[in-house]
Amino acid sequence: MNMKKSLNRNISISYIYSFLIQLNVTSAIWVLYLAFKGMSLVQIGLVESIYHITSLLFELPTGAIADIYGKRFTLILGRILQIISSILMITANSFLGFTIAFIFCAAAKNLNSGSAEALVYDSLKGLNKEEKYKIIWGNLAFFMSIAQGIAVLLGGILADLSFIYAYILGLIVEIIALIITFGFTEVTTENGCKENNALIGQLVTSVKVLKVRKVVLYLILFSALIGSLQTTVFFYCQKYFEDLDYTKTSIALICALGSLFEAIFSKYAYKIENFFKIKGILIGISTVNILALTGLAVWQNLSVFFFLLTSITGGLAYTILSDYINSRIPSEYRATILSVDSLCFSLFMICIFPLFGLIADKIGFTMTFGIVGGMYIPAIIFILFKLRKYKVIEVSEDERKLEK
Repeated sequence: MNMKKSLNRNISISYIYSFLIQLNVTSAIWVLYLAFKGMSLVQIGLVESIYHITSLLFELPTGAIADIYGKRFTLILGRILQIISSILMITANSFLGFTIAFIFCAAAKNLNSGSAEALVYDSLKGLNKEEKYKIIWGNLAFFMSIAQGIAVLLGGILADLSFIYAYILGLIVEIIALIITFGFTEVTTENGCKENNALIGQLVTSVKVLKVRKVVLYLILFSALIGSLQTTVFFYCQKYFEDLDYTKTSIALICALGSLFEAIFSKYAYKIENFFKIKGILIGISTVNILALTGLAVWQNLSVFFFLLTSITGGLAYTILSDYINSRIPSEYRATILSVDSLCFSLFMICIFPLFGLIADKIGFTMTFGIVGGMYIPAIIFILFKLRKYKVIEVSEDERKLEK
């Protein structure tokens, strides 16, 4: 009975925790902040690339650590590193200083990615309520998007006064989030090994799981590809809208509206999926994102509309793909395999983000959006083709043997 209460409390705390970590008031102004500090678009792209290189190096190890030593432990450690990053962002005045801050931020994100999601799913599994994950994760995504909308609005308003106000508020929120993480209860799984070679064994077995469950691998690739597209548009549109003479407050309002759209479509993603089914959702998300990039390249007057389209597809993808991936992986390897999603996302971002900044510096934003859209088309077609090939929904006999 006590464990049941603890698992239910994990779900409740997750709403508060998820809201706080997305209440990042600097998320819509950091590009402008670095530019204000004298960084060029190329330097900004390099800093972001270093962030994702750090994620690439630490993503799988931190996921394995979460599976071996506990999700609660990794979440607490992640918040501590994020607080250090926030302090560095306030005090840094050079490319090197910002780079170190981004490295700590990436490590914090690595420790959170997969762990928070796995903690929710495993708590529901312990309550025998896995079938409610899609609805609950949709609700969590709704609160996260609302928090993001509030954050970018506050960040924009504060930035019009002084950037430092936004970063100080962000630091306070991170400290509160750290306190909240101590309220989680660890969910035990069958994998309790803490031997010296446990980390390597965890990674090796997780790779074997993905080899058998290829549909999971390609769902992860699709999720990472769409996520990198939306993230690139979100961050660079800050500078793009500023070049179109939007004020920081106006940019914040646009980003907040995007977060609201993302929240609504996250919350009701399961209903949309019931109508269109997974095949229709994947094709629809792909088509709309390519249309959005094309629109940003061709119709400047409608740039806000096309920006909002990427927020809508982001909300759908985040909830639906999370459910499909989680329902197809064993609990004892959940955080590790979910970390593969973030790893793939980092790989895409390492390639595209600095390249986007370099091209935009040379030829401007509009043409760059078109070029990036053209680059995404063959990648998306390839992944959709593979998903069509590995369309098995039920767990196969090979998968059952692997779990044994």
